[in-house]
Amino acid sequence: MNPLDMLIRQYAAPVMKAAGFTKKGRKFRLTAPNGDCALLEFDTHAVDPEKFVFDVTFFMVPLSHWEFTYRQYRQSDEMHAPDASGALARCPVMPPPDVAWWPDEGMPFRSRWAFSEPETRDVCGQRLARVLADEAIPRVVRLLDRRALLEEILTAPDGDLMRIRSRRMTEIILRIDDDPVADLTALLDGTEVNDWDKPIIIWARERLSQRAAEE
Repeated sequence: MNPLDMLIRQYAAPVMKAAGFTKKGRKFRLTAPNGDCALLEFDTHAVDPEKFVFDVTFFMVPLSHWEFTYRQYRQSDEMHAPDASGALARCPVMPPPDVAWWPDEGMPFRSRWAFSEPETRDVCGQRLARVLADEAIPRVVRLLDRRALLEEILTAPDGDLMRIRSRRMTEIILRIDDDPVADLTALLDGTEVNDWDKPIIIWARERLSQRAAEE
């Protein structure tokens, strides 16, 4: 077995499973009752012949953003389960300095974990399990609440929780299913629209029309 897969199986998988995540390969998934997903993924970097270098990143995928991103497949069998391509925000799980590839560098290099096989694999795995259990998992679970996610996206320092959309589009996507229709309509009416954001506005108005009809 690949040493990184051994590390994931021995150290990451148990804490992720205990938190309710399911595993497929090097990816973990937690789905909220409303369909929103939190994903944790491992990605490798072939940058050091003497070490295994990898990133650990979590992705927040609200179902509303996923359905906007893949709206052309909404009523077809091609609409697959949410994945990182529909993330609205992402955040690296930062390694402690002693298991970081370049601990004194800035982003994106500072987020890379590293270990030598077999000398430091166990140390790296132990550090990873602790960071996941004590920091990353509690944060991810909390951010499955859309209001908590919106607040943190709008206030997080640069380089921490990285949003994919503009602040206003993020707000619309995260409020679209829960806030009063009248409030959201006023928000849309007061939004300056550029060509990049126009599809979201059109989609949001259609979604609000459906909500109004159902209510």
